[in-house]
Amino acid sequence: MLTVVLLGVLTSVLSLVALVHLLTTSTAQRVERARDGVSEELDRIAKEPRSIEEPSTSAIVGMRGGLWDGEGAPPAMPEAWVEPLRGVVRTSLDEGLRVEREVPVGNATLVIAARPVGFGGTPGRAAWTGYLVRPLPSINTWRWIVGLLSSATLLLFAAAVHALVTLKRGTAELHGSLAALAKDLDAPVPRPAVRELAEVADGIRELAQSLARAKQEEERLGKELEQQQRLAALGRVAAGVAHEVRNPLASIKLRLDLAAAGAVLPPIVDAAIGHASSEIARLDRLVADLLVVSGRAVGSKTPASVGALVRARADALAPWAKERDVTFAVEGDARATIDADSLSRAVDNFLRNAVEASPKGGRVRAAVERRGARVVVRVEDDGTGVDAARATELFEPFFTTKPEGTGLGLAISRAIARAHGGDATYAREGNVTRFELTLADAAEVREAAE
Repeated sequence: MLTVVLLGVLTSVLSLVALVHLLTTSTAQRVERARDGVSEELDRIAKEPRSIEEPSTSAIVGMRGGLWDGEGAPPAMPEAWVEPLRGVVRTSLDEGLRVEREVPVGNATLVIAARPVGFGGTPGRAAWTGYLVRPLPSINTWRWIVGLLSSATLLLFAAAVHALVTLKRGTAELHGSLAALAKDLDAPVPRPAVRELAEVADGIRELAQSLARAKQEEERLGKELEQQQRLAALGRVAAGVAHEVRNPLASIKLRLDLAAAGAVLPPIVDAAIGHASSEIARLDRLVADLLVVSGRAVGSKTPASVGALVRARADALAPWAKERDVTFAVEGDARATIDADSLSRAVDNFLRNAVEASPKGGRVRAAVERRGARVVVRVEDDGTGVDAARATELFEPFFTTKPEGTGLGLAISRAIARAHGGDATYAREGNVTRFELTLADAAEVREAAE
């Protein structure tokens, strides 16, 4: 671009110089021819002197001449010639030499010459001639052309400088944005004023956005893969635990049931057997929870009212919540194909966590709504929520903020939601903590399974 600009400016300057030189040369040639004509006419008048009052006639149109002593009234001539001619005649008479001069008259050039002559033996007279070289009729047109060419050259130079500065600034901005994108794909990409660079900037911006999306997707897939690997390891452990623990637990529970069904036992023994049976049932539920978290399928699904299930679980937990001075508010309803037993456990986990996080006098708000083909169970509380730095760990197995928690509640809830074709999410908006559990309809669950 710089080469093209320099060639353009050089061509314009050379053209301008050539045109000015041509006009100057043309005018100089005309003046030179006028000088030759004046000199020849002056010699002719000097050889054939006549009366001072008698003007000379010339074969050259516009040529004037005659005799004059530089004093008194001048011979018939244009007024603009008088003073220049007087000076030339006096100089010629004073110095006794031939004198030639070119005098500007308006926008024309007056070529005059004089030489001393004697007439009747009396010196003091000079022969003179003069010719007015007028500018060419088209000189104004050529002057306009020169002016326009000069302006065009200046504009070309100014436009070239502006283009180069704009291009330099635009490329500098793009280099800066590329350096920033190397560290952060979300860095802004400025749009230069040059259209071609602007298109390049748009391409860079789209590429950066695509790379950012690809990076986010890679991170998401990496996290999912890591989680799947953890769940797979947990599944292997859970399967081993289920095999090694459930059989002895079943045997112990059978013997306790046989002991309780036999002879009448003392109250203290009967209470101990009942307590042991409940602990065995709790261990069995823990094993079942581990199997659910590890990805084992939930039970059979049937169409049911999700709103009724949430209300039933809130009613069941209401006495316990009342002890903590917390109440429930449930609204909305929608039907879905669910495993009621496993979904009840997921809802219980959400409601229990909300009650434990709520301040005294607080209210846990649960709502059921349909969003397109999905059913959403939303639970909100006014607690302090979870540290934002650890929010991504909420649904990880064995993560807990409670001193006596196992860290399986939310992991089980997410596993149950995903077994229903949905998911479980956490959000913090202002002073409100929100958990959502989504369920897909039966068709979506079948497609996901296939």
